[in-house]
Amino acid sequence: MEFWLSASLFFGGALCYGIIVRAIDFAQNYTLVKETTNQLIMLLISVSQDVAFIKSIKYETMESLELPEEQIALAKKLDEESFNNWRDASYLKFFHIYPKNYIKILEDYDWSKITKDVDELYK
Repeated sequence: MEFWLSASLFFGGALCYGIIVRAIDFAQNYTLVKETTNQLIMLLISVSQDVAFIKSIKYETMESLELPEEQIALAKKLDEESFNNWRDASYLKFFHIYPKNYIKILEDYDWSKITKDVDELYK
């Protein structure tokens, strides 16, 4: 009888240990993925800010060189199309490579607001 009690306590402890370790591991991974997501979103916004700054310098330079308005308008249109393609590709890639076990995290973000913020920074 002592053997069965000892064995059940041992295996019960091992099972509890396994459950606790998995729970802690999941919590740590969840935190890591959440923080990485925040960092990536900040990176996207930062890149958008940098592109907007470079774009403004480019257009100021084009105007100071007294280039024709048609050429400046064409450059603006090309830049806007390039930025939209980059933004869409970035978001698609972001969602595509996101860990499937943690996809619920993305529901916490208001993506329409984030994309709107990025678009506003670019304009």
